[in-house]
Amino acid sequence: MEKSKLIQLLRSFSDLEYREFAKFIASPFFNQKEDLIQLYNILRKESSKEFIPKRISRELIMKKLYPKEPFSEKKYKYVTNLLLRQAERYISLKEMESQPLIQEYHLLNAYVKRDVDKNYNFIFNKTLKQHQLSTRKDSDFYYKDFLLNHVASEHFDRKKIRKNNEHSERLIHSLDLYYFANRLKYACHLMNNQKIISGNIKVKFTEEIIDFLNTENYNNYPAIFMYYNLYRLLTEENKQHFITIKDLLKEYCLFFKESELKELYHITINYCIVQYQKNNELHFLSDLYELYQNGIKSELLLENGFLSPWTYKNVIKTGFILKYLEETEKFIIENNEKLKEEFREDALQYNLAELYYHKKNFDKSIYYLNQVKFSDIYYALDSKFLLSKIYFETAEYEALESFIPSFQTYLRRNKLIAENVKQTYLNFTKMLIKILFEDASKNKLIQEIESTTPLTGKKWLLEQCT
Repeated sequence: MEKSKLIQLLRSFSDLEYREFAKFIASPFFNQKEDLIQLYNILRKESSKEFIPKRISRELIMKKLYPKEPFSEKKYKYVTNLLLRQAERYISLKEMESQPLIQEYHLLNAYVKRDVDKNYNFIFNKTLKQHQLSTRKDSDFYYKDFLLNHVASEHFDRKKIRKNNEHSERLIHSLDLYYFANRLKYACHLMNNQKIISGNIKVKFTEEIIDFLNTENYNNYPAIFMYYNLYRLLTEENKQHFITIKDLLKEYCLFFKESELKELYHITINYCIVQYQKNNELHFLSDLYELYQNGIKSELLLENGFLSPWTYKNVIKTGFILKYLEETEKFIIENNEKLKEEFREDALQYNLAELYYHKKNFDKSIYYLNQVKFSDIYYALDSKFLLSKIYFETAEYEALESFIPSFQTYLRRNKLIAENVKQTYLNFTKMLIKILFEDASKNKLIQEIESTTPLTGKKWLLEQCT
């Protein structure tokens, strides 16, 4: 029973929703079947709070529900399916209640059909005023604009007034705006995913929209202008588009809902990472660092109020490459509390260790490395990787000679490490041994390092050959 659709849905309920749904199915307006109320009460009583059945079975449920009847699989499926339909009805209504304009659109439609003009005019004017005062100018704004023009057009046509229906023209215009904004938004989303996950999906008809927008002035429509520029950024090698997007992220921050702004930040961040990896241009890293800082400060890069340990680490590594050591040290200290508690200690100790490595204070770096408790496998890997570099740079060759085999054994035996990740570190240790002990020319070593893949620490290894 644990994997049933009914249980899966009930598990998603909050404490408040459990109580609300109990009232919902107890209402004769929504439900007139007493056995559904009893079934819900049985599930609540016989299951844990999260609706994970412990000792309950189908037979036991049916025996409690219908004590005088033999077990029937068909009847069991029927009654549980009815309860599932009621639960789905409840969450559908709850979702609609979270979108006032959608409710009002259906109310206005009902008034149009019932020919109740006074009520219609009052609700329409109130809703239109609220809509026009909205600070949001995202694609949802144009959709709501479309709905209001749609119902106004329907109302006008029912009145059979002998003059042009101005709402029809507005209806088409708002539909165009909604379509352009969403079409470009989803095209950008798809193209961004293709850069992360290999694929070759054609985004049909998008270039035609771009060509059309090139001939028209849509600069006053934030959602269209944003995604128009973002699409051009992702498809054209033009730095001006990136400058425009950075400016728009600041200028338009009030026009988009938080989830959409998050997506815009992530796409722009991914763009910077890809461009730096492709062109090795440091200005993309400084832009990336700024985007990270702005995104964290505005909490757009936080999830449920917490900073991801990987985003935290990426900001710090970017700062190290840019040699922003003092600024990055401040970031490490000030933002550690934004991590979930289980990540804080290791994240702090490891990143301070790497900070002092970049400051060439190797003793202090080793001190912080010794404080890392390896709550995450990748902290263990990075700590061993960092220690290898410290041993080499401090000419502790005997320590390094004994450390490398233990590092390799750890890599080969640890089943939690993905094979491709193992290989990047194994190749690193292999190249480090060659630099240490093989009597090969620098050019030969450089060529071998350049051709080895996958390989972590490639830039550092090449620096040791010069």
